[in-house]
Amino acid sequence: MTQFIIEHDIDKMSIHFVAAGGVGMSALAHIAAARGAAVTGCDCAEGAALAALRRAGVTCHIGHSPDHLEGVDLVVHSSAVSPENPELQTAARRGIPMVPRGRMLGLLQQGHETIAVAGAHGKTTTTWIIGHMLIRCGVDPTVAVGGTVAEIGGTCRAGGGRLFVTESDESDGSFLHLAPTYPIITNIDADHLEYWGDISRIEAAFAKFASAGEGGAVIACVDCPRTAALLEHLDRRVVRYGLTGGEVRAENVRLRPNRAVFDAHLPGQTIKDVILSLPGRYNVQNALAALALADELELPMDTVLEALADVAGVDRRLQLRGRANGVAVYDDYAHHPAELRATLDAARLLTDGQLVGVFQPHRYSRTQQMHSEFGPVFGRLDRLIVAPIYSAWEQVVEGVDAGLIADAVREHNNVSCEQVDDLADVPRRLAPELKPGDVVITLGAGDVWQTGDALLAVLREYEEGNVPDAAGE
Repeated sequence: MTQFIIEHDIDKMSIHFVAAGGVGMSALAHIAAARGAAVTGCDCAEGAALAALRRAGVTCHIGHSPDHLEGVDLVVHSSAVSPENPELQTAARRGIPMVPRGRMLGLLQQGHETIAVAGAHGKTTTTWIIGHMLIRCGVDPTVAVGGTVAEIGGTCRAGGGRLFVTESDESDGSFLHLAPTYPIITNIDADHLEYWGDISRIEAAFAKFASAGEGGAVIACVDCPRTAALLEHLDRRVVRYGLTGGEVRAENVRLRPNRAVFDAHLPGQTIKDVILSLPGRYNVQNALAALALADELELPMDTVLEALADVAGVDRRLQLRGRANGVAVYDDYAHHPAELRATLDAARLLTDGQLVGVFQPHRYSRTQQMHSEFGPVFGRLDRLIVAPIYSAWEQVVEGVDAGLIADAVREHNNVSCEQVDDLADVPRRLAPELKPGDVVITLGAGDVWQTGDALLAVLREYEEGNVPDAAGE
């Protein structure tokens, strides 16, 4: 499909977003509308993102039709939209310029100093920690996050200041449309191989991302060996951070169930007992990225530290969904082995009782390529339930199912593991076996969080004395 480079002012355009209900697409639609553009959108089904766009005054349609393109100057589409989509086909015939989501993000950032956070893991939370910090420091940033944040009422904030902080997506190469002043790299890992093919191409893409902008500095975590190696070959100025070294580093890390405390070493100063209102060593790394940026921007450090101490998490990032009958239910988006290991290290601190995980594998391609790597990562759990694969629109791959992961876990013999055929069966099967003080965590990038909410509903029946029988009657 022919792509067009648009050089016009966004605020004077009529822009239509195809698949506007996606997290990234809806954020761009909100920002474009806030800038003054006439924005419309469509998607195949209703959802919270479309409802939020309508509340912001954006006309959103269900379904795809050429009629949606009347008077449109520009069509924006996500990588999930097929070239056979009738709106894209019509736009091509009519000569209406079309750009992918990543290119649209680049257009919205024109005229700003861009802070773009990339990495296989941690980029959503890091983006929001930075966004929250900049808001608290009064610089009125524009913020685009890859998850819902209560403080900004969604996934984005359209600010009037010079700084634009965004999560940038390596999964489809769209981060290469950006030329950030401050590229931030949390880590580099072998993921999304269905797109990249191998790790060497991923590493080359991150090098291109880091080299694209001018001025500022590359801010990167040297706890990741691949990232540390990449930095050695860059021509741009680099600021390194991490738990193991760098100009900005953390020492004396003390992990608590719902927070972390550490000593931060920055160029020219050491700050004792920094409080971070998020748990886990990985979130300490994320906070170090924010501290490195704060030092670069010369932000008031007292305000920065206050922001770290009261930053709230992003939805689906070790999020407490509720408590009932003495049991706490959490949810996390983790779906890659490295993410799962880090999340479960933090989750283990939440209880001295039983820690139960319900894991929904994400994509047939990832399961096929990485199933053996999932074997050792669930050792922090007392019990694991493995659900069917969430396809994320991939076609079924013959011979690939969740049993590959369950078998890999059993081979390590480090956690009681069972496989279920239907997530809907889990709440009533699991609830009678839980005791006060236990913690259940749902894990995965699909819809597994709904199972956690359903479990809470069953636990509340127990709490109220309405104990269901095995049939749920």
